[in-house]
Amino acid sequence: MQVTEGALPDEVTDLTSGYRRVPAGKIINAVTWMEARARVPSLARPLAMTRINKPDCASYRATFVEIGAPWLWDRAAEMSDAEIAAHFADHRHHLYYGHDESGDHVGMVEFSVTGDEIEITYFGLFPSLTGRGLGKRLMAGALDEAWRLNPARIWLHTSSIDHHSVIGFYRACGFEPFAAGFEITDDPRIKGTLPRDAAPQIPLIETEWVPGSR
Repeated sequence: MQVTEGALPDEVTDLTSGYRRVPAGKIINAVTWMEARARVPSLARPLAMTRINKPDCASYRATFVEIGAPWLWDRAAEMSDAEIAAHFADHRHHLYYGHDESGDHVGMVEFSVTGDEIEITYFGLFPSLTGRGLGKRLMAGALDEAWRLNPARIWLHTSSIDHHSVIGFYRACGFEPFAAGFEITDDPRIKGTLPRDAAPQIPLIETEWVPGSR
């Protein structure tokens, strides 16, 4: 479930209705911002969460890409080892790995603390483990860690690139929508930060369409 770091962008007020094409090599997706201001009682039995202060860069990058490539996450693939180390040396950035009762690593959560707010920036299970009820347990563990810091709210944003059930999932975890917008990014499969066969459900368009050519 992809979420992207950064403040809520300024509102766009000059949009007119209608379709718009974007250049080849770009991806556009609809974004929903969501927030939670209180715990959800009895959400799920939390997974065991381990905070990773100094991640092994190769292991972290592999975990990030395995979980995120189906949704075109590529931040870790773009970061050098030094950048990864510096990012998590900042106490505001938290990385947790979730573990099941056998101690197996099942997923990851990242969040960032700014003042009295926490933004969940990345959250996901290994693709082979979805559909087993582990998502809510991973979120329950993540929220336990986050609420211990006594934030006024916890927020995130998700997009139309994500799984179709993601907004319902986040609502069940106590998050409610508070804003909507859109995001335009470079396609990481064309940039070369992800394999070209990643996320086949998202069309890869790399040649500019010329009117009358088809």
